[in-house]
Amino acid sequence: MQFFLSLYYLSLPLYKTSRTAFNRGMLMNIGFVEAKRTASYDCVIFHDVDLIPEDDRNDYSCPSSPRHMSTAVDTMNYK
Repeated sequence: MQFFLSLYYLSLPLYKTSRTAFNRGMLMNIGFVEAKRTASYDCVIFHDVDLIPEDDRNDYSCPSSPRHMSTAVDTMNYK
């Protein structure tokens, strides 16, 4: 667990190693269960390695509703 800006956080990379079909939801569920084993967290934020938010104004608070933090992805030269 890391400490940054008065927040405790855990970075937990997950990798698919089996030859079965890719199931993103299953990986997220496994990550959530494993994270809960380490501590009690008030908030959980998931990121794909290729969808890291590029805007420094992203708010990492924990609202009551889910939200997508990578709404503009640089795949079609959107800048």
